[in-house]
Amino acid sequence: MKRVLIVIFILAAVAVSAQNLRTFKEHLSSPVQIDSLTTIRTTVEVTEHDDAAQITARVATNRPTSVNGFRIMLFMSNSQTARADAFAACDSLALRMPTLKTYVTYDNPYFKVAAGNCTTQEEALILLEKIKPSFPKAFIMRESIPMAELKR
Repeated sequence: MKRVLIVIFILAAVAVSAQNLRTFKEHLSSPVQIDSLTTIRTTVEVTEHDDAAQITARVATNRPTSVNGFRIMLFMSNSQTARADAFAACDSLALRMPTLKTYVTYDNPYFKVAAGNCTTQEEALILLEKIKPSFPKAFIMRESIPMAELKR
């Protein structure tokens, strides 16, 4: 739960830092169209305290590029046919779960296939139970997951 909250905070901080105060003010004061006959106009005054500006700037520059998470290891082999087998495993999973992201890596001397971007172990357990019927030797592994992968 703690990791989920941290990821949510980081993503919120990235979204907030992507907007500047002027854009935010314009968005708040833009007219709202309720229906074809009714438009609501508002006046918004935003005061930014110095501490908030400094903290937002610091978060924007020091944001992490990855988070600790979990993936499901589907396949690992160093046989002569390991490369072909790895891509076959990847294709097999793509047929069953087309929206699940898979990763084929070569970590000398092993070809490995991992799937998913889970931020909590509970998420990984649920995903593992869905994958186990097709890949009975699958297991959960810790992985550093890039923030860009979590945004997708």
